[in-house]
Amino acid sequence: MILDEGRNQQEVAMDFIRELISLISVFASYVESPGNGPEKKEKVKQMIKDALPDEQWKIDPEFFDFILDVLIDLVVMFLNRGLWKTAMKVLVK
Repeated sequence: MILDEGRNQQEVAMDFIRELISLISVFASYVESPGNGPEKKEKVKQMIKDALPDEQWKIDPEFFDFILDVLIDLVVMFLNRGLWKTAMKVLVK
């Protein structure tokens, strides 16, 4: 992560996490279909890695994968309980 002048590491980290959550929401919606959860998760992880410039995130790759695993699970849990559930009700009318 690049530190901006006048911003501390915590602010930069929180902005980075917000950016990741936004990307995960978009990419998870893009790959959504019934079943194949682990395969979809890997697709989302790869899409995120492809979308973020390398110079923006200087994080250990294993730790970054851990962060992505946790965030993807959380975002998908919320999408399953909210947005996707509501969308399915609208689509089946």
